[in-house]
Amino acid sequence: MLGLISINYKIAPLKIRELFYIYPDEYEKIFKLINKRISLKGLFIISTCNRTELYFETEDSQKNQNKAFHSVIMTLGKLKKFNDGLRPYIKKKQGSSEISEHLFRLSSGLESMIIGEFQIVDQIKGAYNICKKNNMLSSAIERMIQKCLEASKFIRTNTEIDKGGISVSSAAIDQIGNIENSEDLSILCVGAGRTSKLSIKQLFSKRFGNIFITNRTKSNTSHLIEKFDLKFVKFSEWKKMLETIDIVIFSTSSKKPLLTDIDLSDIDEKRLKNIILVDLSVPRNIVINKNYNKVELVDLDKLKDKVNENYNKRISEIEKAEELIKKYVSEYDQWLDSRELRPSIISIKKDLKDLMFSTENQESNNKDLKEIYDKFSDRLVKKIITVSENGKNTEALKIINKIFTDD
Repeated sequence: MLGLISINYKIAPLKIRELFYIYPDEYEKIFKLINKRISLKGLFIISTCNRTELYFETEDSQKNQNKAFHSVIMTLGKLKKFNDGLRPYIKKKQGSSEISEHLFRLSSGLESMIIGEFQIVDQIKGAYNICKKNNMLSSAIERMIQKCLEASKFIRTNTEIDKGGISVSSAAIDQIGNIENSEDLSILCVGAGRTSKLSIKQLFSKRFGNIFITNRTKSNTSHLIEKFDLKFVKFSEWKKMLETIDIVIFSTSSKKPLLTDIDLSDIDEKRLKNIILVDLSVPRNIVINKNYNKVELVDLDKLKDKVNENYNKRISEIEKAEELIKKYVSEYDQWLDSRELRPSIISIKKDLKDLMFSTENQESNNKDLKEIYDKFSDRLVKKIITVSENGKNTEALKIINKIFTDD
C-alpha cells in the first residue's frame, strides 16, 4: 500500500510548518522509528520551507491502511514533541494514482507557492539522494521519484509553466526593489546557502550594490564575496549593524532564532529610519512578538499575496501541464500493475525453455527452435497481459499465478 501525509503551506501556517521541518540527519531516524510501529517497505521524505511530506509503502493490505497512517503521524508528532493534535494540519493521500499525481504536480511546480518554480526539483533530488543512501526507498517509491523528474523535465520543456518563474526569495527581492532609492540602501545577508545565493544574484539584478554578508563559516562565503564584491562581517558582530543597516535578509538553517525581541528592544530609539527584516528561513530565524515603529518584518506567509499573483497569469499553462501529467500517472500505474505479473512471466519463460531445450548446446545450435520459442513465449506473455488487464484484474491474476508459479 502506498500512502502520503503532507503538511504544506495551503493547510498549515508557518509556525506549524517550522515545527515539523525534518533535517537530513533525521531521515533515517524517522524511518527506523516508524518501522518499530509498522513494517515499511519504503519511505521518501521531502522537507522544505513550504512543506514536509512523507511518502511511504507498506505491505499490500488495505486492512492495515489506517494503522499505517496512524503510525506515521504518531511517530512524527512524538519525534517533534507536538502534543496539540496534528491532524488538522495534515493532508492524507492513498493509492498509486493519487499519490503519483501529487508528486508529479509537485516536481512540475504546480504545488509550489510560486507556480512553476524550479527549486523544488533540486530539493526532490537532494531528498532522493539522502533516502537512497540510507536504503529507505522501495522499488515502487524509487520508480515514482524517477518518473516525477522525467515528467517535470518534459512539462517544463513543452509548456511555459516556469518561464519568468521566480522563487520565494525573488518575490521578497521584488518587494524590496519597489522601495524608493533602493540602489542607495545597504543590505546584510545572513547565511550563505542556496537561498542566500539566489537572493544576492537577484539583488544585483535590481542594481543593489552595497551588500554585506555574514556566515558562521567564512570560507563558505568566499566565492560569493569574490563574484559579487561583497563585504564580509564576522558572525559575532553582525547584530551591531542593526542600528544602521537598511535591510537584513535571513536564510540560514539555524534550529534556533537568530533575532528576537531582546535584540530589537532599543532599535526604535537608536534608528533614524525604518529597517526591513526579511526572513526566508524554516524554522524562522526571526521570532518577535512586539510591535516596533521602525521595524518592518517580511516572512514567508506575508509573501503569499505576492506569490499568488503569478497563478492567474499562468492558468492556461497549468491546465496544459495537468493534461501532460495524466500520461505519466497512467504509465506509472501500468508499471506498478505489471510488477504483479513478473513472477508468472519469468516462470512461464523458464518452464517453456526447459521443455523445448534439453541442453544448452541444443539451444545454441538449433536456431529454428529458438525462433519458435521466442515467438511462442512472446505471444503467450501478451495473452496473459491482456487477460489479466496488465495485472489489474486481481481474480485473473490469482489464477495465472496459481498455474504458473510454485506459490
